[in-house]
Amino acid sequence: MTEQPLNALQFARDLERLRADLEHAANEYQPIEHQSPAAAGFLTVINELTAGIDYTTAVARAMASYSAIREKQREHNAAVRTQEERDQAALDGEEAVTRKVACPYCGAEAGLSCVGTGRSGGLKKKSHADRFRLARSLNDRTTPDSATGDVP
Repeated sequence: MTEQPLNALQFARDLERLRADLEHAANEYQPIEHQSPAAAGFLTVINELTAGIDYTTAVARAMASYSAIREKQREHNAAVRTQEERDQAALDGEEAVTRKVACPYCGAEAGLSCVGTGRSGGLKKKSHADRFRLARSLNDRTTPDSATGDVP
């Protein structure tokens, strides 16, 4: 393949288009889960090399940029996972309390989950809120008073 001469204007246009795409992908104002660490690293290399910085320094800064975004993403994912586990534990606790009484809507006995009623199934719907309220009120009445330790 023969090598074509470098067109400086075309190169400059292509480089600016590439920079714009990379800046969009690595935008620090986006939520962390949408930022691209690879784009941030590549953009750092391009900016450093076009500024006349030594290539070793440019690559080192690009790796640092990449690693920083990856670490933020790991921390964010861990926080999201922890929150989801906390939410699930709260739902499981509510379900355990709810199963203490029979459901007046679907007729599920105490100790059993609500059963579907109709096309949408009726599970976790507002119609079963009475069962939760009843179970919660019974549970609140049977828990010991924190000040005296007595059951009301």
